[in-house]
Amino acid sequence: MDRSETVMSAGEPVPVGWSDEREQVEATGPGNRCVATVLVPAHDEATVIGRCLRVLLTDARPGELAVVVVSNGSTDDTAVLARRTGRELGMTVDVVELAQPGKVAALRAGLAAVTCWPVIVLDADCELPTPTARALAAALERAAPGGGAGRVPGAAASSAPLVQCFYRAWTALPYVRENLVGSGVFALNRAAYDRLGALPDVTNDDGWVRRSFAPDERVLVDEPFIVHAARTTRALVARRARIINGNRQLAAQLGADPGRNRAGGLASCVRGGAIRPPDAAAFVVIAAASRWVAAVRRLRRDERWATDTTSRAVS
Repeated sequence: MDRSETVMSAGEPVPVGWSDEREQVEATGPGNRCVATVLVPAHDEATVIGRCLRVLLTDARPGELAVVVVSNGSTDDTAVLARRTGRELGMTVDVVELAQPGKVAALRAGLAAVTCWPVIVLDADCELPTPTARALAAALERAAPGGGAGRVPGAAASSAPLVQCFYRAWTALPYVRENLVGSGVFALNRAAYDRLGALPDVTNDDGWVRRSFAPDERVLVDEPFIVHAARTTRALVARRARIINGNRQLAAQLGADPGRNRAGGLASCVRGGAIRPPDAAAFVVIAAASRWVAAVRRLRRDERWATDTTSRAVS
């Protein structure tokens, strides 16, 4: 399929353009085969797109990773900086520009053009080092459908104390340690993509992908990646409220999620010493506040994406 035709189906934004910096990697040797495509949907991510690409590509061999940034409805220099970063690193960074904002449309446009599998979907505000991308690619080199991710890290010291408490509790829950595929990074092999088909109109794309696979089809690699947590309690509550409503949308479409966290799981972790009582208390308070904010948004029919700007501050 010609790239200019990949996103022209009814109901999707028309692409402004696609740039291909492939001439920069003519030196790619036969030993430097592509091991994965990394797809980065980005809306007004000029503050973080350079960091995202540098961490991803600094240790990569030319041609090892096919990187596609889909700038959707950006009003800043996201596309310009993505191209510039690729040139500075001497690496290929393909840039798709869509006229309208929308993560689902961005993912559809990018996924339709993938030729190197598996594909890793990476949020622009996350940091995925080259070795972690390689580990994900290797883990999904199999014929059976599979979805993968890295294990979710906790909050950095730059976050508010209550936010750090929440993440210490959350990342210790069995659901997150053993079951979570997503939270800023997920990967699919070709068999998985062929089985899933087109991404539906959902708020929580990570959750939809995770729920599309049985536990034995999910792969978690131990290599690190960084998810920049909200820096303030207010920003965390807003983020969690969005996730809650996204999960409600998924439940309406797919039924109840049997793998979700349960109150008993938190209590068991506290009794077993995996979670400290102060962290558990912070988790309960923030979870309750998030449910309240989520309910208010539903009453107001507020479906805005509400990007967390605090996690995108680059020091």
